[in-house]
Amino acid sequence: MLRLSLALAVFVLLLASPGAAQADASRGRPDVELDRLDFPAEVAGAHHFKKRLRTILKRQVRRADWGAGRGAKIQYRFSVTELVLQNDGEVLRVRCTATGKLPGGKSAKSNLASGGPPNQRNKVVERVLEIVGRGVVTRLAELEPIRPG
Repeated sequence: MLRLSLALAVFVLLLASPGAAQADASRGRPDVELDRLDFPAEVAGAHHFKKRLRTILKRQVRRADWGAGRGAKIQYRFSVTELVLQNDGEVLRVRCTATGKLPGGKSAKSNLASGGPPNQRNKVVERVLEIVGRGVVTRLAELEPIRPG
């Protein structure tokens, strides 16, 4: 019985310690906001792809470990600098380059070339955008410094 009381007292002291308060502050997710999204307008269906990219980025931002907890605010910019679609007979080739930037000058870049059936153009392009977006957002999350609560 004495051991149980002692264990309970130690547990209460650990919860009341300053380290526990910091652990509570680091729980949760930071508020990560897309500051600006640039997308090449010359691509056919650019409005649709830009809208889909916003959804993809939102999901990838939620999945990434930013190293900051609740209450932290992080802004980033995302830019698709190149999106080229080439129809080579029975294969649609898609080449995409994207960059992401954090305040303070830190940036991440991703390149991808992929292909698929031409009759599934939107699916192929969206898959490429998802892979590129995941790469950039994950790298930005790694570059983001760990902040206290």
